Amino acid sequence: MLSGRRKTIGAFLCKAYSLFDSAVYHALEKEAKRLDYNIIIFTTVGYFASQNYYDVQEKRMFSFAPIEELDGIIFAPDTYEIDGFKDELLDTVRERAHCPVVALRHVSQEFDCVHTDEKEAIAPLLRHLLDCHGLKKIRFLAGYEGHADSDSRLDAYRKAMAEHGLAVDEKKDIHHGNMWYTCGPEAYEAFFSDPDDRPEAVVCANDYMAAGLVRQLMNHGLRVPEDVIITGFDNVPNLNLEELKLTSVEQDFAGMVAAAMEELDRQIRSGDTRKQREHNIRIGVPGRLVLSESCGCGRRDSTYFAISNRENAHTIEQLNNREVGMTYLTIEMGGCDDLKQMHRVLISKKDDTPQLQDLYICLFENGRTADGEPVFSKEITDGVCLVHVMRDKEDCGMPMVSFQRSQLLPALAEREEPQVLYLMGLHQNEFAYGYAVYHYYPDCIPSAFFQHFNVVLSGALSNIHKRNEILTLYEERRLSSITDVMTRVLNRRGLEERLLQEWTSLCARRESMAFITFDMDHLKDINDTYGHQAGDYAIRSLAKAIRTATPKDGITVRMGGDEFLTVLPGAEKHAAQEFVRRFRKELEATNKRENRSFPVEASCGVYVTRLDETITLDQCMRMSDEAMYKVKEERHAARGENAEI
Repeated sequence: MLSGRRKTIGAFLCKAYSLFDSAVYHALEKEAKRLDYNIIIFTTVGYFASQNYYDVQEKRMFSFAPIEELDGIIFAPDTYEIDGFKDELLDTVRERAHCPVVALRHVSQEFDCVHTDEKEAIAPLLRHLLDCHGLKKIRFLAGYEGHADSDSRLDAYRKAMAEHGLAVDEKKDIHHGNMWYTCGPEAYEAFFSDPDDRPEAVVCANDYMAAGLVRQLMNHGLRVPEDVIITGFDNVPNLNLEELKLTSVEQDFAGMVAAAMEELDRQIRSGDTRKQREHNIRIGVPGRLVLSESCGCGRRDSTYFAISNRENAHTIEQLNNREVGMTYLTIEMGGCDDLKQMHRVLISKKDDTPQLQDLYICLFENGRTADGEPVFSKEITDGVCLVHVMRDKEDCGMPMVSFQRSQLLPALAEREEPQVLYLMGLHQNEFAYGYAVYHYYPDCIPSAFFQHFNVVLSGALSNIHKRNEILTLYEERRLSSITDVMTRVLNRRGLEERLLQEWTSLCARRESMAFITFDMDHLKDINDTYGHQAGDYAIRSLAKAIRTATPKDGITVRMGGDEFLTVLPGAEKHAAQEFVRRFRKELEATNKRENRSFPVEASCGVYVTRLDETITLDQCMRMSDEAMYKVKEERHAARGENAEI
């Protein structure tokens, strides 16, 4: 894990913008300092109604996180609302965790847990309606079936009604919503469509559903609380209900985190774990009844609204500024061709994220090239490369440091004080590129803005990968177009691409240049006697001998058939002659090594000149050809053969 003297606790939470998450983040920061732990928050996105492909990919966090290396785990399974996420998280922790584990806001039969005592938390609200208001006709707007918190609150409703001798009609008095505003119309239809059978109060499993129902009641001319009382749960601040504030129950999320951290700390220090006990530890935290306008027991004065208006105006200004900043960030990041450009853009935009103190970007790595450059992957790998560092708002460059994924960050990220770091995956569609680690200034926490920021980062990395793939494909096609398939040396087009673009400059500098033309001897005899496969072998052997003898700055070309050309930029006559000797020696070694029925032989002609503005490439090649044909004629004449020209 993070290198250093501190132990590291991993926290698994979904979303970064709910009341619960915000309270948990603040509390974790406080408890990390108090108990001296580093905390890595593996945060993901996704909520019940989204069901998009990006959310599905967030599930990779469970397999990615180095759970075996953590010293302790806090996780909130009920924040994972997408189908299958919670079960996979539970399975992952169950199978891989070897450290103390405490579930947050989740009543568990197998894990130690800290939770709101839901039945006790909502009981004062129900007693307030039943005893203080004397109501009898109370209905319950529950969350979607299977939502653990909602089910507990529903059970408490049934119990309170039974204790007061009031029957509950499961079909008429209970309706299941979706824990969000959007269930308001259906809830109104379920509870208020019959004007002769309307409830005196509706208790909602959370404030969002209560707010959605209140809006529908207002649209239909019903008054709250005069015609019906509506209550919520969670006491979410700043819900837009015009001049109505909900009577609700406030959960002590900070108290839950403090209790969870205390229990983790106790287990880490003592070595006690759930596996060593017969029973798990359950710590229930009470809630607090907040009476307000939706039941008629509270009223906000003008001071409240003045403060709220100022806060709302400030929030709107911040959101507008962030929206503008995000727009420009998206445009500039979308134009990044490589990681260096991305790094420069992120540093140039650092003032647009005033809450962010440090930012580390780590990409999955598949080793290094021969030149020592990292090879980046589109899948989760054990190796990671740190490619971007902003620390204390300062540009700390692109370290390109490789390390093991189980560390999460290399040693350079360690600080003297405890850290709370937020880790988010960088991915798009089916590809995973790496992860970003965010460190905020004290009392600052992530918001939905930083989820958008992370998505933009992912998009930029996707574009860079696609661009590199296109460039690689283009280079492969280009090389294919300038390379001879049989011998893997350049073809005539390749020669022109290499030389013509700098020919004028070479001539202006009056560079010396050697041109050596090769032509195989007796190729027709080899083809006629041994077949064309043997002829192809002879051509490849000749090409290999030429290529082996050619220095690094030389250019070897198959001009066609059995004719080759080597160009030696900057070479004088003696260098050209030395090259020919190396070639002859290499060809002789090849013949001896292969020991075939026929030798591979070739004639070569050398033309060395000093370039000037009057000389063309074609002229040089023609002069080299003439020298080669002269040598070929002389060799054949010496043998008494007809020259093969």
